[in-house]
Amino acid sequence: MDHLFIRSRQEQLPLIIIYQAQDGTITQRKIVVKSTTSSSVYAYCFYRKQNRRFLLSNILAAYPAHSRGSSRTA
Repeated sequence: MDHLFIRSRQEQLPLIIIYQAQDGTITQRKIVVKSTTSSSVYAYCFYRKQNRRFLLSNILAAYPAHSRGSSRTA
C-alpha cells in the first residue's frame, strides 16, 4: 500500500480506503494523502471534508479512486 500513498501525495491522486475505526466500525473513505509517518497517513478526507489522520494498522484496503468498484459512495 505504501506505493499508493506516495503516488497519492505526489500526484494528488484520490484513493479509496476501507478503514476500521477504534470502535470497530468499518467505513469507506475517499482521501488524498498529504503526508505519512511510520504509523499514520495524514490526508484530506472527502467524507468529513477536512484533514484527518488514519492509522496504518486500521487501513484494511486501499485502491485508486478511478479503479473499478469506486462508484460506491465514500
